[in-house]
Amino acid sequence: MARRSGLQPPGNASVSLDFRFNVFDLTMPSTSEALQTAYAHHQAGQLREAEEIYRRILQAEPNHADSLHLLGLVAYQVGRAETAVELIGRAVGLRADQPVFRGNLGEALRACGRAAEAESCLLEALRLDPTLADAHNSLGNVRRAAGRDDDAAASFRRAIALRPTFAEAHNNLGTVLQTQGHLSAAISAYREALQLNPRYVDAWLNLGTAWRAHGNGLEAARSYRQALQLAPNNSEAHLNLGTVHQDQRELDEAVECYRKAVALEPRSVTAHSNLGAALKDLKQFDEAIASLRTAIGLEPRHVDAHFNLAAVWHAEEKWAQAAAAYDDVLRLQGDHAKALASLGTVLQHQGRIDESLTLLNRSIEIDPDYASAYLNRANVYRLQRRTSEAVEGYETALRLQPEFPEAYNNLAVLFNDIDQPDLAVQCCRRGIKQDPNSGALYANLATAMQNLGQLDEAIQYARKSVELQPDAVGAHTNLLYKLNFNPDYNAPTIFQEHLEWARRHAEPLTVRAAGHSNDRSPDRRLRIGYVSPYFRDHAVNFFSEPMIAAHDHQDFEIFCYSDAAIVDAATERLRPTVDHWRETRFQTDQELAETIRGDAIDILVDLTGHIAGNRLLTFARKPAPIQVTYLGYQNTTGMSAMDYRLTDAWSDPPEQTDANYTEELVRLPREFFCYRPSEAPAVSPLPAINAGHVTFGSFNNFAKVSPGALEAWLKILNSVAGSRLMILAHGGGSLATRVKQLAESQGIDAARIEFCEKRPRPAYLELMSRVDIALDPFPFNGHTTSCDAVWMGLPVVMLAGQNYSSRFGGSVLNPVGLAHLIAESPAEYVDIAARLAADVDALARLRKTLRDAMAGSALLDAAGFTRNLEAAYRQMWHKWCAA
Repeated sequence: MARRSGLQPPGNASVSLDFRFNVFDLTMPSTSEALQTAYAHHQAGQLREAEEIYRRILQAEPNHADSLHLLGLVAYQVGRAETAVELIGRAVGLRADQPVFRGNLGEALRACGRAAEAESCLLEALRLDPTLADAHNSLGNVRRAAGRDDDAAASFRRAIALRPTFAEAHNNLGTVLQTQGHLSAAISAYREALQLNPRYVDAWLNLGTAWRAHGNGLEAARSYRQALQLAPNNSEAHLNLGTVHQDQRELDEAVECYRKAVALEPRSVTAHSNLGAALKDLKQFDEAIASLRTAIGLEPRHVDAHFNLAAVWHAEEKWAQAAAAYDDVLRLQGDHAKALASLGTVLQHQGRIDESLTLLNRSIEIDPDYASAYLNRANVYRLQRRTSEAVEGYETALRLQPEFPEAYNNLAVLFNDIDQPDLAVQCCRRGIKQDPNSGALYANLATAMQNLGQLDEAIQYARKSVELQPDAVGAHTNLLYKLNFNPDYNAPTIFQEHLEWARRHAEPLTVRAAGHSNDRSPDRRLRIGYVSPYFRDHAVNFFSEPMIAAHDHQDFEIFCYSDAAIVDAATERLRPTVDHWRETRFQTDQELAETIRGDAIDILVDLTGHIAGNRLLTFARKPAPIQVTYLGYQNTTGMSAMDYRLTDAWSDPPEQTDANYTEELVRLPREFFCYRPSEAPAVSPLPAINAGHVTFGSFNNFAKVSPGALEAWLKILNSVAGSRLMILAHGGGSLATRVKQLAESQGIDAARIEFCEKRPRPAYLELMSRVDIALDPFPFNGHTTSCDAVWMGLPVVMLAGQNYSSRFGGSVLNPVGLAHLIAESPAEYVDIAARLAADVDALARLRKTLRDAMAGSALLDAAGFTRNLEAAYRQMWHKWCAA
């Protein structure tokens, strides 16, 4: 994110002066002796003593040309270039044919910024004496400053040809070659300079800069350390060594170097700016802001300091401050491609998608090779479900910047989203090879492995992700979610994992939570808040929408806190049914908690749990006196701040599962949910009648298909002659290959198993029309899928376990008269499926009745369900009022 500056690319030019003078032109023996003495002091670096003698000579002989010239050189050497021009100019006026005088005058003019006069003077010196190596060197510096690199290189090469031991000219040639991108040649030039003068600090600094540009951080660091051995108080060397450490993510070392640079040069804007950038990367945000504000105070128009300050706000996800800071950068430099791209990302987080795309497009127009802009634009495309454009954007970013683990990570997210787990695995492995410490890449690799049904590997990588980023709430949640799928983890073990998550992330917030002053009148109108990212066309909303829409608004005032990334027809249908709708996606957890407290919510309901997009850290702050988790997640939150969990007596048998929740279980009468079927095609005739064989189908996320479930399905195929199995999963990769190989190892023709790609909901429901019997996975039941299957006339065979995630599917089957399809063992599961398939006529009759049976059941009785729910809310409220 932050950009560092402070090196002086492509290097520090060096100058030299010609000290020659003509002893034979002196007029008096005494003057000659004095000048010889002064000159000896001068060459020994005793400038004050030399200057004093030069001035005594000039008091006696004001037009003594050699003394004027040499006194001018002293002035130049102590940084008084204008005085040097005046003195050496007088010497030139006295000896117009003296090329050394003109050469040194040219150098003094260059130092004063009078480039045109300098070049003219140097050219005249070289006309008088083409062998003046120092003049060629100075002319090269003039031309280099003017951007005439080819001419500059020619001048430096001429100086070297005249004086092969001219270390400064070798160094200066290196700076030009580096500017031209000839890094290897530049490195050779710097090395030649150092061969001639191993104590040449500027050459060591320039060599380090060249090595860094070449991508060799070790050699760059070695060069800067050599410079520091020679000049321990060289602030630039400390600064540049810091940039190498920061490149290599050695952030503590970088900060140490930058602090030394600041101590040596307190007014170094670049040192303060770079220190701020490194502190930002260490998440020491307050110190980073202080350093960057110091830099800006020293130089209010320093673009990099403003950009790094914006990057701090960006890293803290303080979007308003970040946007304002990026605006400051763009006011200073309107074509700053990185600021445009970064601001585009900030606007994306603020929901200003169209503006975000405009800025990202502009960034790419300015800098077509800026990989991060393509990455950020691809992120927007992914959000907009413009999948092919997103893939192209990530691939372009990787072509421009092959070492780009973040691009591999985001591309993996996209491939996971579109059910291409093999491609996601490839991306994650490539990214991890570049950045072995990326917790995000391991998290997404875990998800891809889960989607491939590789449950042990999924948990292994999820744990690695948590190990690498122990403070990352999402990574830890990702691990908890995956544990539910693996039959090797029992309920008490998973419960302890949830407690650990809460101990690490939630409880520190809960202990600081303020109390509540809600009116304790037991029978007043209650303010109920629902928090969800899924108030849209989503599986969770099939159950939350009918419930929310059926509330009694006389006794309950309903608030929805929507984090939905996409507003669709389901959103627009739900919004008018509630009293208050809050768009909260771009609020932080703290800001959302403050909004909820401001609304004086009495009962706050989480509809997400430990799945993507949750706001559990808002609930950890206890913004409402009563907090309930429901629907979205099949287990406990593990949090002390969550008071209740809604369930039913089938999914959580009394006294059987209570010990594995931190929440108090509230078992609703009948089932724990109601269902709203979307528009669906009519129930089709039983496919087996025309096909001549029974087709089994699983339409669940394949991550739920444990090895035991897959083994049972293959036994069913072996038990039911000619039967087929349809699986809703990607059919072109390793998952399908593995399943088919396993089938063939058990004597089953792989052609009997069909893999169907995931598809939009209408097409998914149409796909069910080709299936006779649905097979529920275990130990993690289906829920939405089971409801959909029954609505389409498919009986569902299920295996019940001992905890909620292996039982809640039964709450779908019991109300519609399919309890006899719930098995207690894998063997019974196979037997039920085989017996069901054996009577095609009975299957056909059952198919015709299931939709009506479901329509007339409690599952679609939203009003009756919601009255029971409201009674539970009122009971919770009475209990709190009495406490």
